[in-house]
Amino acid sequence: MISVLGYGFQPAVKRTPREEAALRIRILRGMHVEDVRLRTRQEMGDRARELGPVDLSMNPLRAYVERRGTAYRTPPAVFGLPEELAFALGDASARTTVARYGRIGARPMPTRMSAVSAEVLRYRLAANWAGTLIGWSAASERPFLEAIPPEALAVEYHSDDPQAPTVIRHRRLRRLGRDLAEVEDVYDLTDLDAPVFAVLRGDEDVTEEALGDEAAAAARAYPWRYADGRPFHRIVISGDPRGPYEGIELVEGTLRTCALYTHWGAAVRDAGWPQRNAIGLELEGMDSRSDTMQAGISVGPESVLRWRHIDPERPGMLHQFGPGFDPLPLHTAIRSYAEQLVSAMGLPVSAAQTGGEPTETERRALAEAVAATYPDCRAHDGLVLRRVSAVINRETGSTLPETAYPVLYGPEVAEEFEAAAAGDGSADDAAAELEGARSALDEALAAEAPSPELLRAALEAVTEALGMLASDGDR
Repeated sequence: MISVLGYGFQPAVKRTPREEAALRIRILRGMHVEDVRLRTRQEMGDRARELGPVDLSMNPLRAYVERRGTAYRTPPAVFGLPEELAFALGDASARTTVARYGRIGARPMPTRMSAVSAEVLRYRLAANWAGTLIGWSAASERPFLEAIPPEALAVEYHSDDPQAPTVIRHRRLRRLGRDLAEVEDVYDLTDLDAPVFAVLRGDEDVTEEALGDEAAAAARAYPWRYADGRPFHRIVISGDPRGPYEGIELVEGTLRTCALYTHWGAAVRDAGWPQRNAIGLELEGMDSRSDTMQAGISVGPESVLRWRHIDPERPGMLHQFGPGFDPLPLHTAIRSYAEQLVSAMGLPVSAAQTGGEPTETERRALAEAVAATYPDCRAHDGLVLRRVSAVINRETGSTLPETAYPVLYGPEVAEEFEAAAAGDGSADDAAAELEGARSALDEALAAEAPSPELLRAALEAVTEALGMLASDGDR
């Protein structure tokens, strides 16, 4: 029996946690061409070589991340944020925006920090965790933040606190002599009384070679500490590194969707027209190529083909088969498969039924899914601001508060503005009530024989209006 289809063999997924994280970030960045090529070979065998260019235009994982990771599209509101800290972090918010947030007693999150936190959120939604590096630039004398994808990190938890990492390893490039080399920056808080920082190349300690003697000595002294001397990691972890394969269905489904869509495009090119056949006929004017032994002729709409019978006693015939496939139903099926992948992650959507406009149920489910990201964002951003304050204080001698800063996101910010606006309205109402009560009291006092009941009612009205104003002021 001849094997016609030649399906490939797809082995069980055996990616390490780091390989899994790297794959997810490649998909998120649209850099998974070779991963799709591998998937098409696994599913189609040798036939995958005939598919042509890989198509990455349908990306369910990225669609899921983009729809759910919207916490930073509206500038988050940070309460108690000192102006010095905002400027140190590179805030470029418009003056009108700062004034508007000032009405609710907050400042917009510094723009650079907002961009970094948004990138960390995208990494966390795609790969379940990520990190934010807090650094100090000696050249510009200010702190900086950097989003670190999870494949560049390794985290160990040894303490009794499951949320507090003990050892963090950051894989990065550093210059050793004249060459760039891949090293690991190791932050070890196993012993809080003797924290350790080192730069390792394999098992070799190259801290002095990478940083220079003076900077290496300062780093080995572990300068990342709070005012009371307690050390902290200058890389803030967002998410949980201990669940690297959570949501793997969406990852595998995205690769399969790209493979199917690539196959669909190849079918459009190679099987989207009728197949014409000649039986017992020979085309006049054909050319042949000696290197490939192929014969044929190039024609266009203006051409008239002339055929002759190979055997005049047995007349030939022309025949036409229909197209090899119907593009529309297959494209609809692939799109439905991609939508179901995202829906299975808690974001229901059916563009085919609604024309792309989400239903009320979909809006509500999306709003709930987005709001579910706020607690992790709040914990991450509050801790980043606290540790940035500590870094600034140690480097400059400032006295910024080294506490977590409260942060609100998206609809929470809108609700705060609405509450402030309602408070302004109630203040106006209270002032009007007080003016009316005062007028009534003046009229009662101006009477020749003031009625005790009228005076008592007027005084109670004044007292009530003053209470409304005091309550609004406290709010």
